Amino acid sequence: MSEPETAAPRHLMSRYEWRWIVIALAGLAVFLAMSIGFTMSHPGRLPMTPQVDPVRKILSGPMFSHPGVTRLGPHHYRAVVIARQFSFDPASIKVPAGARVDFYLTSADVVHGFELPDSAVNVELFPGYVAHVSATFRKPGRFLTACNQYCGIGHQAMLGRFEVLSKAAWRKSLTAAAAPAAPAMSGVMAAIGPARIADGKAIFAVSCAGCHQATGQGMPGAFPPLAGTLGEYNGPAGRAVLAHVLLFGMNGPLNAGGKSYNGVMPAWAAQLGDRKIAHVLDYIETAWGNAKALPPSFKPFTAAGIAHDRVPALTPAAVAAEHARLPAR
Repeated sequence: MSEPETAAPRHLMSRYEWRWIVIALAGLAVFLAMSIGFTMSHPGRLPMTPQVDPVRKILSGPMFSHPGVTRLGPHHYRAVVIARQFSFDPASIKVPAGARVDFYLTSADVVHGFELPDSAVNVELFPGYVAHVSATFRKPGRFLTACNQYCGIGHQAMLGRFEVLSKAAWRKSLTAAAAPAAPAMSGVMAAIGPARIADGKAIFAVSCAGCHQATGQGMPGAFPPLAGTLGEYNGPAGRAVLAHVLLFGMNGPLNAGGKSYNGVMPAWAAQLGDRKIAHVLDYIETAWGNAKALPPSFKPFTAAGIAHDRVPALTPAAVAAEHARLPAR
């Protein structure tokens, strides 16, 4: 008697199934190998050698006390960056093309992201955690540093700049950095003092330049210019409005430089102390030609004055209404 007709087909189907299982496993192995190879060839994708410590300990350590770019050796640099609501410190980083850059990054408050578009650097930053990623940038170019983790109402303004310079441009930047100091200040700026203005400039670079730009020109349609627009805030009312804008933020329409804006200015009352707010106000009141519109009787902002302006606390909408009541400029 012959065997059942189904026996041979069942045996053949089992053989075919094993063949497809082997093919699937081989494809998975190839996929994993490609993923591992890509990760190893683009080390900026993943954090290495993490450091975990209390936030205050990390920020007060020798590395993060002076964030910025440091030369470690030939073609090797270290970039230390602190992320905080809503800025990167430093706001601008420059490195030479072809050099290896070790990034050491941390957050001072909440979860942030650090991403350089069109590059392999993309890492999450947690408070109390130091992320270390490395990358080599072969060609000169400019990148917009973006926070890609929602971190609060001013998240969209958390931007920075990363620039890869050619060898010639890098040498030129080093020469400019070593240039002699500028001549002594005069007039209103001399009354404020170079140390206070330098401190205000540093605070502005960290907390404000991402939106208003280092030149004070702002971004058309997004962030209003400060150059040539703040020296007219004379008198107690105007000074109070400027202090309130930095302390409590502002949410509403305004006119600046002949153009209309309707955005959100984040509050800095929690991030900046009275002295820092006073110094950054002195800086923006005197930078980019604003000092020309100030009267000779201009008095620097003081920490005591800022402390007075903190009470009562205002909402961003209330600050916008206060701003709208100022005389037309």
